[in-house]
Amino acid sequence: MRERSFDSINVVPFIDIMLVLLTIVLATATFVKTGVIPIALPESTYSETAVETITISISSDGIFYYEDKSVDISQLKSLFTTLEKDSNITVRADKESTIQFFAELMSLLQEVGFENVNLQTEKSS
Repeated sequence: MRERSFDSINVVPFIDIMLVLLTIVLATATFVKTGVIPIALPESTYSETAVETITISISSDGIFYYEDKSVDISQLKSLFTTLEKDSNITVRADKESTIQFFAELMSLLQEVGFENVNLQTEKSS
């Protein structure tokens, strides 16, 4: 039996495998980056649930209110340290207030460790 010389490598199967792997990596990279898979949620009528919540309001001139009592940001931090971390927090911000006040409040809530934070809005007609 005579040996044939091995002159070249057929790289077509290798390229096919690499393209499949590249497609998989690109498809999963978008899920990793966003953290969630985008889905279209079903529609339903809105119904309120009676959940005990702590309300923090921001007026148009940047004054913070904890349960309708005026407080500053340092007082909020001391109040938040006394609360349980799984408490429900509802933020009510005036649409004329600057985003800076809202950002300060959200940063403080994140720093203290609250995860159940809701932003209250009006239902548009």
